[in-house]
Amino acid sequence: MAELNYKDLSVLVADDFSSFRSIVNGLLQSLGVTKVDMASSGEDAISLCQEKPYDVILCDYNLGQGRNGQHVLEELRHRSLLGKESIFIMVSAEAARNIVMSAYDCEPDDYLMKPITARSLQQRMDRLLRLKRVMKPVYQALEQSNVYGAMDRLTEMSLAEDRYSLYAQKMLGELFIREGQLDKAERLYTRALEVRQVDWARLGLARVKQLKGDLDLAETWLERIVEDNPLFLPAYDVLAENWEQKGERLHVQSTVQRAVDISPMSILRQKRLSDVALLNKDFDTAISALRKTVRLGELSCHGKAEDSIDFARLVSSTIEQKLNVAGVSIAEALEYLDAARDRYELDANRQAQCKLLSGRIHAIDGNAEMAEHFLEEANMVMDLDALDIDLDLDHVSILLALEKNKEANARLDELKVKYMHDQDALQKLDEFLTEPVSDANREMIAEVNREGIDLYKHGEFDAALACFERVRELFPKHVGIQLNIAQTLIGKLKSGQADDKVVNHCQSSLDLVASLIDPDHPQYSRYCQLRRMAIAA
Repeated sequence: MAELNYKDLSVLVADDFSSFRSIVNGLLQSLGVTKVDMASSGEDAISLCQEKPYDVILCDYNLGQGRNGQHVLEELRHRSLLGKESIFIMVSAEAARNIVMSAYDCEPDDYLMKPITARSLQQRMDRLLRLKRVMKPVYQALEQSNVYGAMDRLTEMSLAEDRYSLYAQKMLGELFIREGQLDKAERLYTRALEVRQVDWARLGLARVKQLKGDLDLAETWLERIVEDNPLFLPAYDVLAENWEQKGERLHVQSTVQRAVDISPMSILRQKRLSDVALLNKDFDTAISALRKTVRLGELSCHGKAEDSIDFARLVSSTIEQKLNVAGVSIAEALEYLDAARDRYELDANRQAQCKLLSGRIHAIDGNAEMAEHFLEEANMVMDLDALDIDLDLDHVSILLALEKNKEANARLDELKVKYMHDQDALQKLDEFLTEPVSDANREMIAEVNREGIDLYKHGEFDAALACFERVRELFPKHVGIQLNIAQTLIGKLKSGQADDKVVNHCQSSLDLVASLIDPDHPQYSRYCQLRRMAIAA
């Protein structure tokens, strides 16, 4: 193989200390590098990469105030500013586990610990430059969308049994999976594992089993991988996906939580943890993870205004529902909304959404005047022809917080018509209605009702209550479910299982129904009958 020519390399050195930049520059010059640019911050590094591509980027993890090396690498990839032939080496003096794992998690080409010597720098650069040179035909084929050409080249390299064959096998396996050639991927990973038990091949084989629908076997293998190597983060991601496909949301949450515990600075995993925790009604975890998502997003290219909006909405809901969630703060929610308006370019409807949520929070806090002010401002900027379901429901929520129930109910009736052909939107709308309108939720409630009523008829009152309560958590305003709970509690009272707790529970369920319906409601006569039965019991 021809000798490496350092003279033609274009190198960027990013470090907040000028003394370290000078040292690295001297080391690079001793290797023959003549074209070296310097950046003193993450922002400078990204700006320079916008102007021209670099062959090698040596970036410190800690770049002082502002973005760190992880943020720089994320953004270069996100904006396609880092070519496949370029080398990104993360440099750091940080030995803390969360920093090291975060750096590895974003997969730089290499990780170099300070202090750097000429020998260690040359060894790393030699190895990476030769690898990139060998892989150049593959990268070029992929850039030209010539996937089969890349596969052919990788197959040749895989069979060469030299220092690059394992790298080629790993890349070829990923291409096979991406192109849906699962049998070829399975054979490749199986052959690789016959030679050596490497994690990437074990993970690849588990992914193949998952994609072929053998979720149980994939789960077994993935659990074994994380047991053998608890720091191998990609395995947690695939395992969480496996649980997702099995419909086991609690397992999804626990798996993502394990990965977050190891690498807490991954904004995308924090967001996923928040999303799945919310589905599991684990509000403590959902709020904690969403708070971290917002904070990590202050400097990350993956930060979004929607994260701050979701946080404010979640805080509002937990306070309105009087849920016992630790660390919930109205001031923090308002602060995040203000920051979102300052940090991101928001269209008219996102600006309106921030104002509606600010108003809702002030209404919850008892400041109706300020809430009305924000509602009026939101109404002035909203594009009524382009409202989505989330914005529509934020509008309803502030009306309810201001106790404008008649106006809110009229708006809900309009939304049922507006979204009558959008089942996803109807599922969100269901949380505000006394009767669900989406097909999925109606079917789910009907199934739970059948199960609960059957248990009730057999006198298994506690099991029936657990069944109905499960649905009530999802649809707290569902009149039929509330009446089923009241009827089951009355059954329990009549069976002699009476105590003050059961009596109070029954009373509160009937009181809630009374607040939701009027004499014209189709379930009103049933409510009146159950009220009489409760008094008699």
